[in-house]
Formats: sequence, structure tokens, C-alpha cells
Amino acid sequence: MTTIVEDANCALNPDEQNKRNELMARKPYVAKKLAAISAQEARGEINPIIRLEKSYLCNFTCTHCSAEHYMDRHLRKVFKIEDSRRKMDLDDVREISRQADELGLARFVLTGGEPLLMKDFDEVVEAIDPDKHYIITDTNGWLLDDEKARHLKSIGVEKVQLSLDSYIEGDHDEFRNMPGSYKRVMQAIDASLDAGLNLILSTVLVKGRARTQEFRDLCKFSTDRGVGLYTCYAKPTGSCEEHADLVIEKEDADAVRELEKEYKVFTHMTPSYGSYKGCITVKGIITITDTMEVTPCPYIDFSLGNLRETPLKEVLARGMRNPWLGPHRPDCLIGEDQKFIAIHTAKTKDQPFLPIPYGQGFSDNDSLFA
Repeated sequence: MTTIVEDANCALNPDEQNKRNELMARKPYVAKKLAAISAQEARGEINPIIRLEKSYLCNFTCTHCSAEHYMDRHLRKVFKIEDSRRKMDLDDVREISRQADELGLARFVLTGGEPLLMKDFDEVVEAIDPDKHYIITDTNGWLLDDEKARHLKSIGVEKVQLSLDSYIEGDHDEFRNMPGSYKRVMQAIDASLDAGLNLILSTVLVKGRARTQEFRDLCKFSTDRGVGLYTCYAKPTGSCEEHADLVIEKEDADAVRELEKEYKVFTHMTPSYGSYKGCITVKGIITITDTMEVTPCPYIDFSLGNLRETPLKEVLARGMRNPWLGPHRPDCLIGEDQKFIAIHTAKTKDQPFLPIPYGQGFSDNDSLFA
């Protein structure tokens, strides 16, 4: 998850200003949309990042994965069934891009799964249209060598989010259940920077980690490389439902907030370029699944609607009308609100197909909250 939030009234460091000037020279339409975000928010409008989960194919089996329960391998292993639902195609991607552009939305993240495994990755980037939208991909780094990084840049990808879950090689490989993955990530960092891609690192914060020397060392490493470190809270969804010991506590979040004062580390709750949304559900991010369902964040398995049935504009309006999602809240809904977590767990338990359709989880009449 990334937080590219623009604010024309916020002083930018020289490096950030240079990046924006360079983007304006290459892609003026995209740069102008990004620069307009703060004005939209000042008018009370929202401009969420769109996470596009076109494929859940993945070469890792990570301990914490929030997308594992969306994968075909999970359905086959746990429920002994296949997923016959209609999946997103390139025409769907083009339509999502069109509707997003009409709303002034500017940012797409290609995610999964492991997006670099997608055979049609280039075609998906083209369908989103890198001349209309700022395109990011996240990746575990396994396939991101020098050649791949240069290729991503050449087809219009602007930014890469790389997963690094420990500064200790063995711990990272164990957490990712993939020997050698640490070395691949470190190589991918160099490859991304050498190719001129913007880069952030992403790390999962599990219980107690924020107060370790390892985490501080990772913060320092990122800062020394001039790369932001996005810290994602382990939440009680997906594979972490079976690993409750990993889920963070308030003390962990507080420890990260202290480290933000010293290092280039941030979370989804961190104010960015003058904008503070609190919990970013709908307001700062949405996820579109491979079946065209829209969820308000990567960790909430309740749909706000299917884009084959409901336009994106109305889906976003539903989210903002929702009392859990629309109002400003200083806590993470799925990470800290115990009432919502209990409802979410009960509704999603033993459900083979996620997310829960609109009307069965979130709904217009708010029956969920009665």
C-alpha cells in the first residue's frame, strides 16, 4: 500500500520537488491530477489509491498474507472446490481506468498475489494507461532483476513497492517461507533505483517487532538509502487469523510513531504532505478484486459493490455513507476496533468466497451495525 498524497501548500524537499518536475515534463496530465488532490480533499472530495488485484497467483506462501484466502490454492486445499466466478479481463481494466479518470483519480497499484508473475502484466499496464494514471506495482522482489526493472520503467510503471520483512536475512526468509528471498530483495532495491524507478520498502509489523534493534536497523537502512519504509500492521485477517500471536498491540503502533520522528518510516495512519485522513478506508484506498468486487482496504473482506453492477462513483459514495468507513477515525478499523473485528471475523468465518457481497456485510440499511 502506498500513500502518494499531494499538497501544493506543503514544502517539499528538493528530491521530491525534482521528481515532480520530472514527471510534469514526461506526463503532464498525470502530474496535474496528482497536484490537484489536495484541492479535491479541501472541497470534501476523496481521491483514493486503487489497488488492482487482477491475479492472485503467487510464488510465495507468506505467514501473514491477507490475500491467501482469495487464492485458488486455498480454495482447493481447504474447501476442495474450484472458483468458477467470472474474473477481471482487460476490457474491465480499461473501464475501471475510464471511470477513475472521470472522477479525477490518479493512482493505481498493481498487486496480487505476486503481480510480476502475470503473463499479461504489460497489457494490464497499457489498459490502465500510464499517460492518465500514476502506476505502481508491489512485489516480493524475486523476479525484479536489472532487466525487469528497466522494462517496468519503459512500459510506464513509475514506482515499485518492495517487501522486506526483516533486516536479518534468515528471519526474512523464514517469514516469507522462501529461502534466498532476502538476497533477491536486496538485489531488487539496487535494480529499481538504477532503473530510475521510485521506490519504497514495505515491511510487516508483527507484535513486539517495533521495539527491537532489528527494526531500528531496517529503519536506518531505508533512511540511509533515501527510501521510505512503509510499515504495515499485522491484522487479524487472512493467514494471520491462524497466527494471532503476530497481531500488533497499541504499544507497537506507538513505538513506530516515535521512530517516525527520526527515520523515513511511515504507516497508513501517518499524515502525508499535509493530509491526515486517519483510517484510510475508502478515503485513501480501495481494493478491486479479481471478480470486480470493491473493498475499503486490503484487510476488510466486505464488498462495497461489484463494478459490473454498480459504477465506481456510487461504490465510493456507499463507502463514505457507511458509519464505519466514512467518518474520520484516528484508529485502524480492522486493526484496532475490537467490535468491528468481532463482526468481521464472525461474518467471514468458513466463507469459501471472499469478499462478502454487498448486502451481506456492509449494506445500505446498515443492518450490520444494529
